[in-house]
Amino acid sequence: MGPLKKVQVIWTDESMGDLEVIYDFIAEKSRKSAKNVVQSILSKTRQLETFPESGSPYETNISIGVSYRFLVQGNYKIIYSIERDALYVEAVVDTRQDPASLRF
Repeated sequence: MGPLKKVQVIWTDESMGDLEVIYDFIAEKSRKSAKNVVQSILSKTRQLETFPESGSPYETNISIGVSYRFLVQGNYKIIYSIERDALYVEAVVDTRQDPASLRF
């Protein structure tokens, strides 16, 4: 068996904005903790390069021909979609938020 084909993981502007909001919120109390949380989220998504379907299916009301999956890292849900040879991180949401307030 040959080497596994890697998928490119692309962070959308929205998901990068989510990381900034998470960092800023935690950094109000501790910059070190904020950095650790963001690093743990980034590290978790690295598994998607080799195992893009390792996340669980994510049901949404807005799906129009796109299927979403998610991974959980700590209190955060990383929502992503797969298109051919690329994987798009669409959002990072705090699982403690009211689900009705989420854009996904």
